[in-house]
Amino acid sequence: MTTRIRMHEGRAEITVLPEDALPDRSPFLTALVEAAGALLTWDVTADSPLPEAHVHDADAASAWLHEVYGAATTTAVLRGRDTVVEVEPDPDILRAVLTLGHLSWARAWWPASGGVPSLDPALLAAEIAAESHRIAHLLDDEDAVERAVIEARDAPSVLAGLPPGLAADGIRLSSILAGLAEDEGVVLAPATPSAHRAEWALAAGGDHGALSLTGVVVAEGSAPVQWSDVPAQTVDAAAEARWALHQQTDAAWLQVEVTAVDGVSSKSALRARFGPAELDVDVPLEFDGTRFRGAIVAPSAAVFLPLRDRILWVRDPAAAPSPGEPESAEERARVLRFAADRLRATDATLAEQAAAARA
Repeated sequence: MTTRIRMHEGRAEITVLPEDALPDRSPFLTALVEAAGALLTWDVTADSPLPEAHVHDADAASAWLHEVYGAATTTAVLRGRDTVVEVEPDPDILRAVLTLGHLSWARAWWPASGGVPSLDPALLAAEIAAESHRIAHLLDDEDAVERAVIEARDAPSVLAGLPPGLAADGIRLSSILAGLAEDEGVVLAPATPSAHRAEWALAAGGDHGALSLTGVVVAEGSAPVQWSDVPAQTVDAAAEARWALHQQTDAAWLQVEVTAVDGVSSKSALRARFGPAELDVDVPLEFDGTRFRGAIVAPSAAVFLPLRDRILWVRDPAAAPSPGEPESAEERARVLRFAADRLRATDATLAEQAAAARA
């Protein structure tokens, strides 16, 4: 594999050739690792990818560039030379970088839906801690391992409660996590495997029926939920939010609902804005076990909105204070296919294997 190195004012851009294979990607297609002196990014759906590097501190990055790209790349960057070089990575380090980036991507963007089971956040956290330790010398954050172990404090119960086919891997990762916790001075939660197995047994199912307000439905519709507007594994990634205006005797009611991920771990305070922003129609959505749903008395202006203005925006206000650019349906479908394929991949992570076993 070949890379092109371009220098500009002391910074280096390392890109994979051919460059036409590197489009301007959406955030939910991009895996990244914040390395010392550089940001590594790549298309998470690519086969055997090599990261692109945006080097902002050549001296700091020189400590590890040879492990990911080879000695020739390191020399070219330090000498400030535009060139094309062959890549000679350390396969174990490159694999760990790609695994950490994939795990971090999954935590932020995994598109759980009816056909793609959710990933356990505690399992993801434990794997992220182990991979962060493996390449700690390469990371920009000196406290990355400690932070990762803190985020994995609740993992022992999950690891102890894995199905028999994954029990050996769970024991191995649990041992690694325990060692890291001791090194970092972090106290892990005690394992309670039976309770976790019960949670798994209750994760599936649920009623996804129609909106339940009475009265005459005078208008209804649906809208996609942008992945960037809600936390990952909260809302079904393949489902649309639905709204309906119900005319009752005394008032019109607006009800909104969106299907939640089975066993959703995040109970985020979602909200749904209906119509133009100046109309100020905002519906709080509460999790009822299977869906996020809510209803309010609608102003008369909402009932008489023209079709073009009957728009619905579902979001977590903390994650999306304002609407972003609509996401490509083609790219969303691509990520859903990728996630479904990951469940059967030979190099599937433990979190992915557990999800497949639970599905």
